[in-house]
Amino acid sequence: MLLYVTVFVSGACLMGLELLGARVLAPVMGNSIFVWGSVISGFMAAMSVGYWLGGAIADRHGASRSIGLVLGGAGIWTIAAPFVADATLEWAGGLGPRAGSLVATALIFMGPALLLATVSPMGVRIAAGKGLGRIGRSAGGLYAVSTGGSIFGTLATSFWLIPVMQVEPLTVGIGVALCALALVSLGLPAMSAEEATPRALGTRSLTVVLGLSLLGAALGTGALVRMAGDDSTVNADGEAVLFKQDTLYHRITVTESDGVRWLRFDKSRQSAIDTRDGYRSIIRYPDYLHLALAANPEAERVLVLGLGGGAVTKRMWRDYPEMRIDSVEIDPVVVDVAERYFGLPSDERLRVEVMDARRYVQETEERYDIVIVDAYYADALPFHLTTQEFFEEIASRLNPGGVVAYNIISSVEGERSELFRSIYRTSATVWDHHWVFPIGIGENGAKGQNRNIIMLATDIDIAEQELRARIDSRLDSRVSVPGFADFDDDLYTELVPQGDVPLLTDDYAPTDSLIHVN
Repeated sequence: MLLYVTVFVSGACLMGLELLGARVLAPVMGNSIFVWGSVISGFMAAMSVGYWLGGAIADRHGASRSIGLVLGGAGIWTIAAPFVADATLEWAGGLGPRAGSLVATALIFMGPALLLATVSPMGVRIAAGKGLGRIGRSAGGLYAVSTGGSIFGTLATSFWLIPVMQVEPLTVGIGVALCALALVSLGLPAMSAEEATPRALGTRSLTVVLGLSLLGAALGTGALVRMAGDDSTVNADGEAVLFKQDTLYHRITVTESDGVRWLRFDKSRQSAIDTRDGYRSIIRYPDYLHLALAANPEAERVLVLGLGGGAVTKRMWRDYPEMRIDSVEIDPVVVDVAERYFGLPSDERLRVEVMDARRYVQETEERYDIVIVDAYYADALPFHLTTQEFFEEIASRLNPGGVVAYNIISSVEGERSELFRSIYRTSATVWDHHWVFPIGIGENGAKGQNRNIIMLATDIDIAEQELRARIDSRLDSRVSVPGFADFDDDLYTELVPQGDVPLLTDDYAPTDSLIHVN
């Protein structure tokens, strides 16, 4: 029974670490498919080596005592992982999304993953002590228990632990649990008389495992005390930290400095308000989303997919009293942060739904005059909110004359323009007319530079002169966002090449590969 407990817990800890791996990398590397691919492949590589190494150690040195050594070593290495991450992540991030994610995973997690993978073959070696006639049943039972532990670790970490604990203390806690498991494993019986001899490594492991367990307990306690005492009242940029929490989707941070309050998802700045005027956005692109009114001046029903700090939602609520605005946000913590720190009001004209944006579009019976899509997480874009099928679903929820305003981070020309041109091509299969506003391009003319691009899509044919006139007049002074009359300086009227970029569909939408980070 003790052997099964050891194998079960080590399997649970291994999968818990794998899930935490992506969360540890996310604040610097983002949350892209490259991060997940690097973590999964890194752990699989470590497990492959660990399985071979565990069998070799078991045959040469004996398994029942060696297993405590590797568990203790894995525990110490896991406790150190957050500190290794602090020392290496920024450097690894400079290597790019692919190489950086692979290197960071190797430096932080491959060591403990490799050691944990040695447990299963050692367990099989111990089970062989019951006789070769039962080895098949024993090995099958151990791998079933190990897999059961992996399932438990996956569900427990993703469903319960990450939502209620910070990533670093949770990682350290797994390390401490492994050190305790190493101590428990000393109760495993010696497999043979040879293993019990003074010359065997196993007979010396009692002192070593006790030392590792005590060291792990001391280091883990110290690390947890340090993390509990470090409330990070000031971040590396000198901003006061008002709120920080790991959620199911991001590491959310709220900071404030020089009269500006910032909202970050992992490493990406999502929203910023002037604390003297909570309706004024320091980041420019939320103001440009009001351009949707230039395409549909009579709009009264607005849907905003992606809440962030609520800059778009609350300003439209205040400036256009005839409007009813529905916002959809997948992360309930973001909604709470928008209300507590960014002044999102509570009013019958403003409704917030917590669910996936596409799911909402599929299920709602409401119809809208404007749909705003601003659903980035960190520096990645949910692929299912870029596809032809998604745009068709939005079109089915639009009133006649409705308009979609889509926030895209890309360039409009050159090698960094693939994301914009792919979304443009895909949208063009659903709507007849498009207006593109690369923010700031009228000032610097840098068409190959990454920037926020606001793309309007509609079936209503509006003459360019008429659209510019509405913007210049601020829709007869109805729009009050700063600089709105000059937004037409950023209107991009060049032909958008589409032949060399993919049509994005639910079956094929390689958005992570199309995003080019500066």
